[in-house]
Amino acid sequence: MSSGICHICFENRHKTTELFRLGPTTAFVLGFTPPLVGAIAAITIALILHNAQISNYNWSCGRAYLPSVSRIINLPLERTFWQTLILFHVPLRILELITGFIRYDRLKNIHYKHNWFYELSRYCYFFIGLLELSSLAALSIVGEREYPILHVIFFYIFGFSGIGFFIANLICHRHSLYYLNPYGRLSYRLKMIFGISYMLTIPALVTAFLLYWRACVTGAYDAFAVFEYIEVLLNIAFHGCTIFDIRDKVVFSVHFLSIKKRLQFIGKKKTVTRKL
Repeated sequence: MSSGICHICFENRHKTTELFRLGPTTAFVLGFTPPLVGAIAAITIALILHNAQISNYNWSCGRAYLPSVSRIINLPLERTFWQTLILFHVPLRILELITGFIRYDRLKNIHYKHNWFYELSRYCYFFIGLLELSSLAALSIVGEREYPILHVIFFYIFGFSGIGFFIANLICHRHSLYYLNPYGRLSYRLKMIFGISYMLTIPALVTAFLLYWRACVTGAYDAFAVFEYIEVLLNIAFHGCTIFDIRDKVVFSVHFLSIKKRLQFIGKKKTVTRKL
């Protein structure tokens, strides 16, 4: 006497295909160069083609000789360059934030005792970094002339979220393997210089802004414009230190994952012998 037992099995087979790979230098150039080129292009075009519109003009509390960054990127041609290049680098910045968030977890210094503080800083690095990036995109899209209040709000969110991001980045960098040589200490020191300079400039920027719009001090607007230029340059410089963090350490590789399912019928035969 015999009976057959049939089992149905699904076997998953994973196949990955590398679509493309970016070395650290290429990834850095694609993520860092667009906003830098966008800022330089907008300012250069404004000074050459539209100098009369942005400088030496009558404003609310007297004549202003220097244009603010907001006034420059609000011009139609300049806005095109600025918006295109700023928005182009957003996906790569998001990739950078995700990479940093994961690697700061993996490369944490095991001898650092305040684990909760490190984890708090790591999450601040990611979420405040997203806030800084989204506010930069928002102030680039929302024009000063069309929505002046919204534009100013986004600009100050960008400025103050930058402070939070810099602090969180410095804490994670100092208490992880990112701090090791050959580039770790150099990157940390440069970040400290740019970050502290940025934080010291913020009060001067806000003071100049309030002196012009609240106290109607004429020269305060030019001071505000100068501090705004400095803030933008320091922000770009801080983010430029990323090259030292990924150099000879990170390769960005994009893979396509395909899953194949194979259906198997496995038959087992069982025989029972009976004696007569």
